[in-house]
Amino acid sequence: MLKINYSKNFDKNKYLKDISNKPFRVYLCKKDKNNKCIKDDNNKTIRNIRTEFKNIDDFKQKKTVTLLEVFNKFKEIKKDNFDIIFKDISFKCLLIGNFKTIQEIKQNIQTDSAIKENKSIKFLFDYTNLRKTYISLFFENNLNISTCYYCNIDYINSYNVEKKKKNKFTLDHYYDKSTYPYLSLSLYNLVPSCYACNSKLKGIVEFTNLSPSFQKFDFKNKVKFKLFLTENCVDLNIKSLKNIDIELKENYSNDYNGEKGYIETFKLNERYKAHKDIVFEMIKKAELYPESRLKELQDLTGIPYQQIKKDIFNLIDDDMDLSQKPFSKLIKDISKELELIK
Repeated sequence: MLKINYSKNFDKNKYLKDISNKPFRVYLCKKDKNNKCIKDDNNKTIRNIRTEFKNIDDFKQKKTVTLLEVFNKFKEIKKDNFDIIFKDISFKCLLIGNFKTIQEIKQNIQTDSAIKENKSIKFLFDYTNLRKTYISLFFENNLNISTCYYCNIDYINSYNVEKKKKNKFTLDHYYDKSTYPYLSLSLYNLVPSCYACNSKLKGIVEFTNLSPSFQKFDFKNKVKFKLFLTENCVDLNIKSLKNIDIELKENYSNDYNGEKGYIETFKLNERYKAHKDIVFEMIKKAELYPESRLKELQDLTGIPYQQIKKDIFNLIDDDMDLSQKPFSKLIKDISKELELIK
């Protein structure tokens, strides 16, 4: 629903450096049936070279290797068709290429069962292994996350517990990581979202829309909340929630609707109808505080009536990042419907 506004602090090169330098142990200990390391007669751990590195002489003399080293070496020795799959595709582009680059990579790599089950790709691009220690931490520290970018309903902000930082967000893979495992670490394939949107509703749906991480994402302007009243309502004389309805309407395009669009996938109309009380309260306040009353309050308090209006109706500034407050798009769109703002 809302475009991700990446600030100057969102240092993609730091992300590249952190992930590229992620170390892998070349040797693992040999384990017994109880999953405990086996030791020899001199009490030294018996080591086995990792399966992924068994045929790579360059790695046998090292204790650890980085993720970038492994990627380049796999291409060089043509392991599991890395030379063909990632021909002319650099590790840098896979990690921090913008959304358009991600789309181009996806088009260039013919995704089939062989790609999905490629053991070397699954090993190298293992998101689970990096999620907590690298990726989530990077988003916590470099993006001002407050609400879900898909629904703008729930807070997903970070918080502190016993001097440790926690977060409420999940990172959705816009292009599903099981279908496109080579995009599982791609920075601009990750969208901070709430649990409901990510796990309960989206799943592995592949949208026909653009990602909130793309510069041309424009749900904010192309889709608006519209207010509908029952026939017996005259001049906003509304008695109860039953007299009103709200619905997202898209103008001049059909980019965000349809079977695999945001509105249908995230059940946005159905979920927002459960929050009609926000709109109902705005309408009742509009009855109590017409323009004439606001100007009376201005005369009494000396506070400009525009500021009084903003405070009473909780209005959203034009330049505000809507992702910082739940229901901000709803409030802004309905404020225009009620002519509270121009």
